[in-house]
Amino acid sequence: MSETGFVFTTDNKVRMLSSEIEVNDKLSSILGEKFIEYRKKFNAASNFELRTEFPLYMQIELNQICNLRCPMCSITIPKARQKYITEERMNWNTYEKIILEGEKYGCPSMNPQGTNEPLLDPKFEDYIKFASKHGFIDITMNTNATLLSEERSKKILESGLTRLRFSLDAATKETYEKIRVGAKFEPVMKNIERFLEIKQRGGYKLPIIGVNFCKMKTNEHEVDQFIEMWKDKVDLVAIQNFIAPELESDYTDFIPTDSEYNENMKKSFRCEQPWQRVYIKSNGEVCPCCVFFNEEVSLGNIQEHTIHELWNGSKMKTLQDLHKDGRYYDNPVCLNCVKCTTGVKDDSQLINIKK
Repeated sequence: MSETGFVFTTDNKVRMLSSEIEVNDKLSSILGEKFIEYRKKFNAASNFELRTEFPLYMQIELNQICNLRCPMCSITIPKARQKYITEERMNWNTYEKIILEGEKYGCPSMNPQGTNEPLLDPKFEDYIKFASKHGFIDITMNTNATLLSEERSKKILESGLTRLRFSLDAATKETYEKIRVGAKFEPVMKNIERFLEIKQRGGYKLPIIGVNFCKMKTNEHEVDQFIEMWKDKVDLVAIQNFIAPELESDYTDFIPTDSEYNENMKKSFRCEQPWQRVYIKSNGEVCPCCVFFNEEVSLGNIQEHTIHELWNGSKMKTLQDLHKDGRYYDNPVCLNCVKCTTGVKDDSQLINIKK
């Protein structure tokens, strides 16, 4: 698995590598025509060519609870935690309302997880099953795998989940435990190995398995080692660019020294996410992207509006048009997102801004 294999992305900030076959092609062979049609629409929307009646992907954050304290996360960083983390949990009735609206408009893809560790909820698999029962054909989740017992592994495999990614961010014990604070390297590796064994032994085609690496200054030296470590064990390796957890502080110490994504952002930036998805936070705020500070560009609250109404509202249309035209800088939150992500201090350093 390398740059000479299959390399693809859904939003440019995450580069996914697979050696055997492009993962969406693999899913197409398993899930059939409905999945193929969904991916055609998703690709067209990602290219700013298709404006859909309803989002093609919903990320539904049930709570904001985690058992780890990773240094780049809004749960850990005091300023971000104070602004964006809440004790509020989404109740089942709200979740059911969202899923049934998605079913009504034929939404094909979702993730019942956000800024949290989903396996802290002992009934998490029920959320996956409910979405699968109501027409969602592509259901994904991330986990830190600290709680991935044999019992939970079997439940996940039977739930209807399509994609599962393990968030690891390191290739060695030393770096892993420096980043994934509260986790132990060896037990997590054993949990993942056991899951892969159970999946293979049971003959499960799904979920597709990936591993995540959030590239930062503290771990960028292990990217190649991480790819080599996992290339023959999982379906894909995802290398994700560090994104700032909030917009007021200096995150230079986190920003990787070598980031093609950051260099491209300085030259030209259009965000695909408002054309693809919504992120529904545990407090009900419906947001157009998945960054930690997405509430800064909230479209409205699910308790007061339908998703269809917010998706087709003027706020979302304006944001979509800005990014289609490459004018992200006309939205102050999007401008600050680019600046904080790239470490740029002055607008003049962004050569794509037109005054």
